[in-house]
Amino acid sequence: MADRSQLSYFIRHFEAGTGRSFASSVASLGKSEHGDDFHAFSAREFRLFWQLFLDFSGLIHEGAAEPVCEGDDCETAHFFPELRLNYPENLLSGFLERPAVIARTGDGQRDELSRGELRQRVLRLACALDRLGVRPGDRVACIGRNNTGAIVAALAAATVGAVFSSCGPDMGVFAMVSRFAPLAPVVLFANTRPEQWDVGAPLAERVAETAAGLLSLRAIIGLDDGPLAAGVETHRLAELTATTEAFLWERRNFNHPLFAMFSSGTTGAPKCILHGTGGTLLEHVKEHRLHCDLRPGERLFFQTSCGWMMWNWQLSALASCVELVLYDGPLLAPETLWRIVAEERVSVFGTSPAYLRFCEDANFSPRRQLDLDALRSVLSTGSILFPRQYDWVAAHVGGIPLQSISGGTDIIGCFVLGHPDLPVHRGEAQCRSLGLDVRAVPPADEPGSKVGELVCANPFPSRPIGLWNDPDGSRFHAAYFAQNPGMWTHGDLIEFTHNGGARLHGRSDGVLNVRGVRVGPAEIYSILQKIPEITGAMAVEQATEDEPGGSRLILLVTLPPGAKLDATLAAHIRATLLADGSAAMVPSRIAAVSALPETHNGKRSEAAARAAVNRQPVRNRAALRNPECLDEIISHPALRAPLSANASPDRLPLDGRLEDELRALSERILEVSPIGRKDNLFTIRGDSLANLNLLMEIERRSGRRLPFEDLFASPSIDGLAALLREERTEQVSGIAVRRAAASDVEEICALLNRAASDSGSKPLGEGARHRLFGYQWLNDKPDLGFVLVDEKEIVGFLGTIYAQRQIKGKKGMVCNFWFWYVRPMYRGWGTTLLSSALRDDVTYTSLTPTMLSQRAFKTLGFQPLGSTMVVMLPCLHAETLRHPQPRIVLDPRSVRPMLTEQQQRVFDDHAPYCLQLIAREDHEQAYIVVKRRTAGVPVISWLLPSAVRIPYSDVLHCSNPRLLARHLERVKLAVMRHQKTVLLVADAELFPERPRGLTRTAPALYRSSLFRPDELDKLYSEFVLPTS
Repeated sequence: MADRSQLSYFIRHFEAGTGRSFASSVASLGKSEHGDDFHAFSAREFRLFWQLFLDFSGLIHEGAAEPVCEGDDCETAHFFPELRLNYPENLLSGFLERPAVIARTGDGQRDELSRGELRQRVLRLACALDRLGVRPGDRVACIGRNNTGAIVAALAAATVGAVFSSCGPDMGVFAMVSRFAPLAPVVLFANTRPEQWDVGAPLAERVAETAAGLLSLRAIIGLDDGPLAAGVETHRLAELTATTEAFLWERRNFNHPLFAMFSSGTTGAPKCILHGTGGTLLEHVKEHRLHCDLRPGERLFFQTSCGWMMWNWQLSALASCVELVLYDGPLLAPETLWRIVAEERVSVFGTSPAYLRFCEDANFSPRRQLDLDALRSVLSTGSILFPRQYDWVAAHVGGIPLQSISGGTDIIGCFVLGHPDLPVHRGEAQCRSLGLDVRAVPPADEPGSKVGELVCANPFPSRPIGLWNDPDGSRFHAAYFAQNPGMWTHGDLIEFTHNGGARLHGRSDGVLNVRGVRVGPAEIYSILQKIPEITGAMAVEQATEDEPGGSRLILLVTLPPGAKLDATLAAHIRATLLADGSAAMVPSRIAAVSALPETHNGKRSEAAARAAVNRQPVRNRAALRNPECLDEIISHPALRAPLSANASPDRLPLDGRLEDELRALSERILEVSPIGRKDNLFTIRGDSLANLNLLMEIERRSGRRLPFEDLFASPSIDGLAALLREERTEQVSGIAVRRAAASDVEEICALLNRAASDSGSKPLGEGARHRLFGYQWLNDKPDLGFVLVDEKEIVGFLGTIYAQRQIKGKKGMVCNFWFWYVRPMYRGWGTTLLSSALRDDVTYTSLTPTMLSQRAFKTLGFQPLGSTMVVMLPCLHAETLRHPQPRIVLDPRSVRPMLTEQQQRVFDDHAPYCLQLIAREDHEQAYIVVKRRTAGVPVISWLLPSAVRIPYSDVLHCSNPRLLARHLERVKLAVMRHQKTVLLVADAELFPERPRGLTRTAPALYRSSLFRPDELDKLYSEFVLPTS
């Protein structure tokens, strides 16, 4: 066997080039007659190794192969400075009739491209990119599904010399923009067509919002036939690759940037890592051919997405004439991926410990149900592979090697991985990567420890060429070389065994490994800042063999005095992290603690918290200012006992106990507690594996087959209970909620006037009625409100005002609730009326809620929207008069031409109701919208006796608060003079610094998965269309 592997052929090639002799038998493990093993020699004589491997690989290149490496310092060395090559040329040359890519989808579709077809599409798209002005060194981004389109995009970008950066379609807008915006991409590739397995906001909306946040974009190229965002040049991949033009290969410097990858650190935004063309290609070809023994015509299938480095890793296998198998879709069952392995005759299957554990827990045996004769090895990466999983693969997949591989995005390759000629030992990666001097550096206070920091002590080609926006290399040095100067420090803990293999022991830094996805805590903290109930947070990893992947994410939070971590807040935290981040950021458990560990200089210690949640010794407790908080963390019940251990193993009862049993089962399997009966089980964790485990356990204990789409349709405990009972939602009374129609307006107005009479307020006039139900800025109104009916009589009404808003590049529907009333005898139905109106894809505001209604709104997830109003009298800000006088434009005919296209739409919509003006200084201007109102509105009625009605001006919107604050007095006087008012009122949060004036709390509320509270204003609301 050893003589038949590509590694054995390379050793013969190496011997011929060096004059040394290395035995190739398994027994001698490649020892030379001088006692050197082949790996040690390849690491020590790394220049010779890489020179001979370049020759062995047959890669297409030009220029001199010497010098091989300039410099001996891992941090500054450069490989093959005189060499030139082209990445796609090497991937797509030769064997043009053979298959290159087979793409499978969750709905059963199959797309196959030959190497010739893929090459043709790549060269045609490259020509189109060149016409769009994409030049070498420009950046292009991709929000892509794992299909042929993303591969064409990546290779076309590389063909023209652009830097390619990608993410999967599951990310939230915040996470995508935070990654792509610093790169300033000129083109965005994107899939936008919805798929039935998508979760969260529609992909097209997230792509549009992301594109709006990328100001550098020149064009968007749709990878499918889904909708594309407006406002920038758009194209379709199918159209661009249908031409007959083609680009010519151009070979560039060995270290020309190829990929921009993101690896999250412990602080700040995700690190943007630049990988060079030659180093990436050479390392990947070495790993594919020597370590994985992949041959031309074999098929490689890796469970990955465009957001993970294994996608780039598998792409390079085309350079070895390997055929790639892709899958985009959900895990519908344990056999989903194994069936693809069987049907596509896969040779090497790459997956994760989490998927293997999932199959084991489901008692699924692939070899008993499927033909796996073509499969010769299984690769596993992403997290720790436990010894028992080797046993499971041997028993249920077959007598083939299960090879643990480990490296990272940072090096776009592996430090330890497989070896075709060595035996596999349970729980171990087989060997170090050839040519890399990989070591374990023990802690300074435990020099005898077998477990140490994973370092690489010699230069290697796939070391990044640097970090983006790091001109002096200081961030690059701090990230990888400051801890152990001269050696690459990776952030993993590793142990090397007497077998020559390696065991991984998790991360040594604060980076989290959540079900195989690396997450930086700083990203989580940034998102949590928008939740006012959280005063402090710390995300750490807790090891547990019972969890797929071997660990779970724990979120420790501190809350304001008197606050409580209840089910509503926990669900809100998880939903926010899923919407703005990704499923990997959703914690398995959330624990409220009184304090988080801090050092004496005020720095929070994630290392101490991590040790506490794992019940490990905390080093140097004396360095902590508050070490007593660790005892609370260690003993916290949420982190210790299994969740809902009272879940019965028996058959699910269909009586009144069913909901409680389903809750206990859900909390135990999803590792989330507490779960409410109406909580969305998808958004509560965002993990398809966990959801599938839950569904299968329910099937097992109920004896019923529940299609996966049923969980999509009824993703709550109550919904599942109804499915299991086969209940039909029969109307047991005449009370119902429905959308209001135009024919209901007369009866609604009668109800509102009755409410006004009961409260002693002014009835709804004809003018107000026309404005509230007939506003013109939205032709296709989703509804005119919602009515509660008893039989045919309207007994309750919830008023809605809709607008399609575009704010800071984000576009979405906003609904303002302007009235909510239910007749007294139907008050128990009020919350039902409100909850029936809510949709997850709409932003809702309630600008004047009563004290009673505030509780209901907050129960349904509404949050404070600005809490303070400031009432400003004339001459109160005279100090602003010292600035040069601005130009204040009040004439609508002059204001409108000065606005942007988007502002002009706002202008036209509000022209019948509001004063709109421009304050301009030099080349800077503020667009301001003001509504004239009178006393009786709660903002100022508290200032004067209720019998006195005074006019005041209410600022609804300002595009440039800083400029308004600079010229506040002049703008205030101009507005008051024009509107004949005596006060100016505005949100205190509008200004950079709160201006002088009388203040009061305004209980406005909002609910949104799209906009932040500081992005919402009073436009398109009841403040524009007054009810009197």
